[in-house]
Order: sequence, then structure tokens, then C-alpha cells
Amino acid sequence: MFVLGTPVGQDWFALVLALLFAAGIVGLFGTAFLGTAVIDRFGTNQARRILANSMTPIVAQLVNRFVDLVFAAFTLRMLGVEGNGQYAIATVTWLYLKTVSDFGLSILAAREVARQPESAGRLIGTTTLFRFAILLALAPIVALLLTVGARVLGLSTASIVAILLLTVSLLPASYVEAINSAFTGFERLHVPAILTVFTNLIRFSIGLLALEAGLGVPGIAAAAILATCCNTLAMHVAIGRHGVRIQWSLSRDEARQLVRAAWPLLLNGLLITVFFRIDTFVVQAFEGTRALGIYDAAYKLPNLLPLIPSYFVLAVFPVLSRQTGADLRRSFELGAKFLTMLGWGIVLVVLFAAPLLIRILGGSAFLPDAAQALRLLIWFAPLHYLNGITQYAIIAVDRQRDIAPAYLAATLFNITANLAGVPLFGYRAAAVVTVLTEIVLFLMLRRSVARHLGEIEWSSVLWRPFFAFALACAAAALVQRVSWLLLPVAFAGYAVALLALGAVRREELRLLRPLLPGNVLSRSRA
Repeated sequence: MFVLGTPVGQDWFALVLALLFAAGIVGLFGTAFLGTAVIDRFGTNQARRILANSMTPIVAQLVNRFVDLVFAAFTLRMLGVEGNGQYAIATVTWLYLKTVSDFGLSILAAREVARQPESAGRLIGTTTLFRFAILLALAPIVALLLTVGARVLGLSTASIVAILLLTVSLLPASYVEAINSAFTGFERLHVPAILTVFTNLIRFSIGLLALEAGLGVPGIAAAAILATCCNTLAMHVAIGRHGVRIQWSLSRDEARQLVRAAWPLLLNGLLITVFFRIDTFVVQAFEGTRALGIYDAAYKLPNLLPLIPSYFVLAVFPVLSRQTGADLRRSFELGAKFLTMLGWGIVLVVLFAAPLLIRILGGSAFLPDAAQALRLLIWFAPLHYLNGITQYAIIAVDRQRDIAPAYLAATLFNITANLAGVPLFGYRAAAVVTVLTEIVLFLMLRRSVARHLGEIEWSSVLWRPFFAFALACAAAALVQRVSWLLLPVAFAGYAVALLALGAVRREELRLLRPLLPGNVLSRSRA
């Protein structure tokens, strides 16, 4: 037994973190050299390829998110509510800068590589140089934010230093994003996912050592730079092992073509980022760092939720890009239904377990406020999942310009509602506005889907899973005095209600059967 605050405890703590750092380095470059051929064993069958491209990264990222949760549990306790607020504003600022510098090129490049694999090397070099140019253009804006904006928002010195360091990390991250797009287009999502796990081990170990040394929020940001540089080198090795040679060139004509093709995707991505996290700046301005620390603690778990749908959608995206008509509509409906059912299941868990989850993650200092905010926030999950696959389906048919008005309407609503609600009701209003914004976005995207994919059977995709969720909540309410029965009864009620309401059909189960592990293994042996 040892205590972290004692010399012996600190020695063991540093030793464990050093071992984690070494494991991250070895695993990072080991995966880069050996990991690119593993997925080919799954063969060329479409169903098995989707399984490999979704399940392999999901399993890897589950480990990755577990590392994130452990890291968050340490940092929330070591930074406290105020320190968490200081780092939250820095990371959200970094997210905005990353979204602008990416310029929508990640999706565009993945689509083009899926259609023309031989263009991967040229696209990696061109899009990386384009991102560098955007970052150079953003430098004056960052300087303005750190001077004038710091006084308006009340940013601390720690937040300002962290913003500067995280901005620097976007340089190597730009190259990583370009390579990641190529792997997505190749339908080889497993390599970037596994590399991210080892990158997080490096960030985890260096970040906690920095906190233990008293470096605080800037120390965590510095750890992010080191981890990103390691990941960049590993990704460079991995794409080289895949036979891709980078072509470093960017002409004015190529830059203009990228702007014309990608600006709708930039607009969509920026609007998504604005409406999803503009509340961070509003809460900081009207409520202060402490309130932001509480609100961000509640956001830690929702931030993990896009993991499964993001990789599922990325795995399906190349398939959607090649389909048309009824096949495209059927694939979209099946994927949307799966994600919506998953979203309501997550809401079911969090509604009953929010206080326990916050206590495990951040400790009693964040209770009960963060748990209350989490119970409000979690309602965004089902529609967030549905909106995600809807966006990619529209992009797959090359109609990305048509979805910009939907994101613009959602963003305007989000900004207006936050500015009106947060001064009156605090960060709880921000949580409710997040949910309402997903509803606005869905109503706008629904029209685009009908125009480009045809009429969707929304009763099966959305309403039947919702009614199953409501019945499950009612079943759990009957045993609310026996707390340990709540989740089992809720899940059992949810599964029975899904079947009884016809949310899952036999023909859809037949479509999913090739994805089951037993069938995959038997076919691969054959």
C-alpha cells in the first residue's frame, strides 16, 4: 500500500507512468510496422469488411476511451473545479481551430481515395500543405483572442498558455488527419484507431507526470504536443508500409479547387462545432470558470458517446458512396435504426446511473450539480447519432451543399437560445439547448434526406425505439425502491419492447447475419 502524496507513492507513480510511456512508444511503432496487413484476412466480402472496419477500431477505441476516463478521473481530482474550467476553455478553443484548419478536407479526401485509391499520396501532401496555410492565416485571430478576448472572457494565464501550446500541436496533427483520411478511403480504419490507443498512453503518462510536477493546465497541453508528434511519426511509417508515397505539392489551381469542393464541408463542420460547444464560451462569460468546470465535468461522458457511431459511419461511408437508389436508402435506414436504438439505450443507463458515474469520474466535489447536468445533456444522444449518419448519407451522394442551411439554422438557434437561457438559468440551460438544437437539426436534415434518398420509414427508425425506451422507463419505475433491479429491468423491458413494437424485423436480422462473428470466422476459413 502506498499513498500518492508520499515519496514512496510518488516513486511508484512515476515508475508506472514511465512504463506506460514506454509501452505507448513500442506499441505505436510496432503497430505502424505490423498492423497494416491484419485486416486483409477478413477477405473482400462487404459485410465482413464493414464488420472489420467498425468492430476493430471500436474495440481499440474502447480501450482508448477507458484510458481517457482514467486520465479524466486523475485530472478532475488534481485540477479541481476551477482547473477543469481553465482547461475546458483551452480545449474547446483548440477544437474550433482544428475544425477551421481541417477545412472539411478529411471527409472530402476520404471520399476521393475511396473512388480513386491511386490518388492517396497526392491528396495527403496537398491537403496537409493546405491545412498549414490555413493555420498561418489563423495566427492573427489567435493573437486577437489571447489579448482582447482574454479580458472579455476572463481567461486565466494558465488557459492562455494552454491555448498557445494546443495551437502548436495542430501542425503535426494536420499531417495525421491527411493520412487518416487515406486509411478511411482504403477501408483500413484499424491502423489509425490502434495507433491512437498508444498515443493516448503517451499523453496519459506525460500529462500526469506534468500534473504531479505542479505544471498544471499548461503541462497537460505540452504533453498533448509530444503525443501528437509521436503519432505523426508512426502514421508516416504506417502509410509508407501501405505503399503510399507522399507528393508534396500545392498549386494555386489545386488550392482553388479544394476551396470550391470543401467549403460546404468546412461550413457544416464549423457550424456543428459552434452549436455543439459554443455554450462553453457563453458559460465562461456569464457564469465564470467554476460553473464551466462543473458543466465540462458533466460533458466528459457525452464526449465519449460519438465513438461507436463515428466508426460505424466511417466504415459504412465508402459503401454508401458507391450505392444509389433503393440500395442506398435501405442501407441508410438500417444504419440509422441501429444507431437510434443504441442512443436510447445509452439514455436509459445514464438517467439511472448519473450520480454514480460522476462520483467515479470526478469525486464528490462535482456532485450533485454535474450529475443533474448530465441527466439533461444525455437526451441529445439518439438524435445526435441519427443526424451523424444522415449527414454522411447526403455527402455520399455529393449533395453536401444542401445540408449547410440545416446546420446554419441549428447554429443560429443554439447561439440565440444560449445567450437567452444561460444568463437566466446557468449551465443547465446550456444542457437543454444542446438537446433542442439536435431536434432543430434533425427537422432540417429530414427534408434533405427525403429530397435525395427518398421517403424514409421514420416510424421504424425513430419512433418505435423511442416508445420502447418509454416503456422501459415505466418498467423500471415499478421497481424504483429496489435500486439494484433498475438497470436489469430497464434493459429487459427495452429489449422486449423493441421486439414487440416491430423495431427490429426478420429481414433486417438476415441482413445483419453475415456480420456475426461466427459467420465471419466460418467464411474466412472456407
